[in-house]
Amino acid sequence: MRKGVALVLIFSCVFGANLDLVNVLLTQTVAQERYKIEPGDVLEIVILGEEELSRTLMVMHNGTISFPLIGEVKVAGLSTDDAAALLGQELKQYFTHPVVSIILKSPTLPYVSVFGEVLRQGAIEYQRGLRVSDYVALAGGPTASAGMRKVKVARLVPQKTGVMSVETIDLDRILKQGLMDQNFELKSGDWVYVPRKFTVNWGLVATTLTLAATLLNLYITYGRLSD
Repeated sequence: MRKGVALVLIFSCVFGANLDLVNVLLTQTVAQERYKIEPGDVLEIVILGEEELSRTLMVMHNGTISFPLIGEVKVAGLSTDDAAALLGQELKQYFTHPVVSIILKSPTLPYVSVFGEVLRQGAIEYQRGLRVSDYVALAGGPTASAGMRKVKVARLVPQKTGVMSVETIDLDRILKQGLMDQNFELKSGDWVYVPRKFTVNWGLVATTLTLAATLLNLYITYGRLSD
């Protein structure tokens, strides 16, 4: 943001801008510098030279964003400059000199945030009439590890600041049986979380059973020798 202040001053000196206009620009720039990121804010994150990583994300209710390569990062309470510096620091393990820029988009813009086991996590522009499955599809669809039977939908409770209601739906069953009444429409500001499905590690199960059988045989052998 300090760069923004400098640019405004240069603009006024070079082009002889009206002082009132300069004051307005300075006031807006300083206000943005002092603003602290909050849950529900929409951030446009740009990684210079790494356009495939650049994306628009909504800050989740716990104050974090989920970013590729580095996972969840807590940004609530930080300025956009500080958050950009934090992301840049985390990305240094993958890039030599990552240049990160974060632009605060209007928190009032209509977005639905989809994260978890989907191909493209992030904020999706709200469209009236679209349902849970529609937003999962717009996020690139579920990954191979997605647990579609326990998809969670969270939304802020009106008149209760910071309080969210969470509903778990079986999206797999809904889609297979066409239960559209349960595949409800989403509202602006809703969060959709697709968890990782539970899988049995059969290798570990086999190893455990083998170990148990070995111990049982040793116990039986020991009992016979004792007799």
